[in-house]
Amino acid sequence: MTPADPNRRPDKSVQSYFRKIHLDYQESVGRETIAGVHERIRREIEPRLQGLVLDIGSGGVPDHETNASRTVISLDNVFEFLKNAKGKNVLNIVGDIRALPLKGNTMDRIIIQFVIHHLTASILEKNLRNVRNAVAESARVLKKGGQVFIVDSMVPLSLEYLQRTNYIVSYHLLKALNKPMVFFFSAKKFCRILEDHGLVPARVLNINWGTMNEASQALFPWLRFPLRYTPVRCMLISAVKA
Repeated sequence: MTPADPNRRPDKSVQSYFRKIHLDYQESVGRETIAGVHERIRREIEPRLQGLVLDIGSGGVPDHETNASRTVISLDNVFEFLKNAKGKNVLNIVGDIRALPLKGNTMDRIIIQFVIHHLTASILEKNLRNVRNAVAESARVLKKGGQVFIVDSMVPLSLEYLQRTNYIVSYHLLKALNKPMVFFFSAKKFCRILEDHGLVPARVLNINWGTMNEASQALFPWLRFPLRYTPVRCMLISAVKA
């Protein structure tokens, strides 16, 4: 195992917020429109899973088949998610994506689903450092030739730059609303981060939102409008460790 790095302490505001909403969040994943998105994601990822699979930030609801040739480790930094975990035959562990409690070169596949936009901090530079640390740790524990699947809400490059410009304002506005900060990357910029850490992007796929109109399962669950009409896209990026 790798020792915990004191410079990579988890964002307490994000942790505490998800502790408050963990039951509602886990229940929301089963709603028809949201479940449809997750089903389309599974159809793309499931055939490519094999060996030892690490599901980072699973929210206690990993839904991947386990069998003799596949073991799933479900990792989250919110204990309440894992305490109410719904996955069967899954090993649940508490850990931070920026300092994974696992040996290097041990995972065959890694799934990081709707986590990256939550790796935020009070300033943009720390946000970017968190994301780079997360990618570096994923690359460290992944075997050579192994694959990582990143699923996240992503935006056009122009909107990413707009978020960067208004980061401090957005952070304090959300803080005033008692909500944690979020930051959406563009696929182009995120692929560059992967490449910087020896992970070669092999596929970038847009997952159809379908009829989903929940703007955010976590931050604003009451906000409703069809996501297919927004510039935010559900993207699946697969990358291979060189």
